[in-house]
Amino acid sequence: MSNTLRVDEIKQKLIEAGISFDEKMKRDDLLRLLEESTKNEKNDKSPEETDPVEEPKKKYVVVHDFKDLKDGDSTVYIKGDIYPRKADAVVEEERIKELSSTKNKIGSVLIQEQE
Repeated sequence: MSNTLRVDEIKQKLIEAGISFDEKMKRDDLLRLLEESTKNEKNDKSPEETDPVEEPKKKYVVVHDFKDLKDGDSTVYIKGDIYPRKADAVVEEERIKELSSTKNKIGSVLIQEQE
């Protein structure tokens, strides 16, 4: 989309974003400046503005054997295993609540927070 913007449109977007620029700058330089500012805005998001799915900061230990039907691999967890098995796995908070309560298919607490 930004490749179709005209110089005056790019300048207007920069002005709206509060970014100063030299009036003599060429289109490519203005475009680069605009793109850099958009990247910075994305990186400056507060936690409330980011995606609701986050990597778990807490570690969990399996307290009851189960097969995770929602992880794509149907991973089998044995009592004492760390959940999730993959350290870089992204697990929704709702899933953690489900597994750490009795409100799941097995009806037992399956994981608990590791101390």
